[in-house]
Amino acid sequence: MKSKGFKKQLSVLAATAALSVSLLAPAAMAAEDYTTYNEPAAAQLTDMQLAVAKGAIDGYPNDTDYHGSQPATRAELVTMISRAAKLKPAGQAAPFSDLAGWQKAAVASAYSAGIVQGNEKGLFEPERAVTRQEMAVMVASALNKGAKPKVNEKVLGYFKDASDIAEWARPYVAYAVLAGLFNPKLDGTFDPNGAVSRDEAAKALKAVLFERIDILTTNDIHGHIEVGYDKKRQQEQGGIETLGGIVDDFRAVNPTATVVVDGGDAWQGTLISNTTNGQSVMDSMAQIRYDAAAIGNHEFDFGRDVLINNIKNAKFPILGANIYDEKTNKRVEWTQPYTIIERDGLKIGIIGFATPVTKTTTKSTNIEGLDFRDPVPLAKELSAELRKQGCDIVMVTSHLPGDQNAKTNEIMGEMVELANGTGKGTLDAIVGGHSHRRVSGIINGIPVIEAQSWLYAVGHIQLYVDRDSKKVVSSNAGLLETYTNLTTADQDVHNIVADYKAKISAKANEVEGVAAEKISTKSFRFAVNGNVDRDGMTPMGATVTDAMRAAEKSDIAFTNQGGLRSDIDAGNMTYSNMFEVLPFGNYDRTGTMTAQQIKAALEVSDQYSKLPALQFSGLKVKWDATRPAGDRYVSITLTDGTPVYVDGKFNTSRTFSVTTNDFMATGQGDGFTVFGEVKDWKDGMIMLDAWVKYVNDQKAAGKTISVQDDGRDVRLDLKQ
Repeated sequence: MKSKGFKKQLSVLAATAALSVSLLAPAAMAAEDYTTYNEPAAAQLTDMQLAVAKGAIDGYPNDTDYHGSQPATRAELVTMISRAAKLKPAGQAAPFSDLAGWQKAAVASAYSAGIVQGNEKGLFEPERAVTRQEMAVMVASALNKGAKPKVNEKVLGYFKDASDIAEWARPYVAYAVLAGLFNPKLDGTFDPNGAVSRDEAAKALKAVLFERIDILTTNDIHGHIEVGYDKKRQQEQGGIETLGGIVDDFRAVNPTATVVVDGGDAWQGTLISNTTNGQSVMDSMAQIRYDAAAIGNHEFDFGRDVLINNIKNAKFPILGANIYDEKTNKRVEWTQPYTIIERDGLKIGIIGFATPVTKTTTKSTNIEGLDFRDPVPLAKELSAELRKQGCDIVMVTSHLPGDQNAKTNEIMGEMVELANGTGKGTLDAIVGGHSHRRVSGIINGIPVIEAQSWLYAVGHIQLYVDRDSKKVVSSNAGLLETYTNLTTADQDVHNIVADYKAKISAKANEVEGVAAEKISTKSFRFAVNGNVDRDGMTPMGATVTDAMRAAEKSDIAFTNQGGLRSDIDAGNMTYSNMFEVLPFGNYDRTGTMTAQQIKAALEVSDQYSKLPALQFSGLKVKWDATRPAGDRYVSITLTDGTPVYVDGKFNTSRTFSVTTNDFMATGQGDGFTVFGEVKDWKDGMIMLDAWVKYVNDQKAAGKTISVQDDGRDVRLDLKQ
């Protein structure tokens, strides 16, 4: 069909799309489902409308209703496929005696192409409703020119009823799942013998009618390239070798149009990564053949020179379009704003953005003189530039955070601001990071995705592109699970990780102490405050700040909640375990503060919970969340009872020695500007070393690490 005619049909159908989209939004998917998809936005046509516009589906005689909810018969589906794939007329009739006149040509063409077969009685059963596994066989056969697909069948482990899928259908169903031919069912089943509706058939036909781009995304790997373990489900999960297997599976189904990108914060956070300045992660990503990555705020943690060197040596582009030099007012020269790749004759421009909050979430000395600009105007400018260079698709991979309400599916955050701030046709996809959330949906017609963190999920965006106009006509976004039983680990990636792991094994497995119970980074109040995280003290915050105060012999110790990156389970505390809690290499700094400054620090609200969440040692405090922000604390004393702020009065008779970390001491970390007022900071121990010594001392004294709520943090408006 000519593109001009197709555009005309699109314009005629567009008005009805806006009316129907509100009726099509599905309920939120369960965490164990294969993927979480949001319906296309109103600007996009429905799958049925696209199939009609392309001539693959007709209405019934004297009826303009396409009866999308009705089951599709075998004859109808074959006719749809024959039209969509533009099958050649067969040289002879199909060997079935039960075909009506209108069915014979399409069935003969499909039979000749190896797409369909009859039953054991030699009948085609044209009026029988086609089953889900039968549709998988037909459409997958059409996409593979009649050949049996070669695909990893482990993906069928997503479904509770995988054993019900017929043996003859399994490779086809696996192919269909990876190709996105089916929407997942809410109950986690595939339902192989369930009837297929005409709407479902229309969705599957998109893979035949249009060019499909599969975009696989990661973000916030933070050095977690080793396979992890989900204790709740008692399954191995994550690991970059698992990601490699998933990428291999998608490339088996879509070998020339699969794209792999990362949203930043890739290499900072684990012993296996930090000891090589991220090289173990970079090598693993190179083996997977990433197409591009964004610069996250923690890419600066090893210092700017290391970042620049990593960018220089990377085998894939690491992008930062909004990082500017404050002196020259120009984009920095050590990173590029975008890259252009080609997939199946389509040029794809990939723009990379850092998050503007890098300015306050990274050690200030590492980003001195840099400006992290608003991505919205830059996205418009660079998209126009890329379109002029012939790009058919323009997407963003970024460290822009998002969040999604589990009940309403509403998406919020910087990704939304970018999607809403750019006009129609500016961007075709947005990948985010930073907030470590699971986010997937369509905003302003643009699929947006964030895939949690630590490779515990993989983002998946599908773009369907019209082959004539080379425009994106449909898209969706979802999340893939990374349980190791759902794929086959990439052996080459596994070998890279194993080599690096062997080099650090002795130090990593060194036992420093014993945890009597799990040491959590969640609030002591988590179970009684409605599961609100970042609400005052945590067990991890208590033990780490106790260690800081002991090491520096100060009155008070503070550290930020965001700097505590992992829990520790009950049992042996290895160096590797402790490193993952404090991976940033921060060190203690001790200075003198007034009572007013101490209260000002405590009063800073967490950016996520909007509650006080500063971790501390040496104090006992009482506060009330119903009071105005900035005046929530009603009592602050030292552990020994010495007043700091009591009965509305500050202790002005003395100052206090305070230890914090070097990130916060600058006054530019996480909004704690008050620390910037301190003039006599002195460097102390590395935070991790101080904590290891503290745990070692407890072990030497025959004690375990048991962190109970000792009443240092009392919230008056909540029963504890």
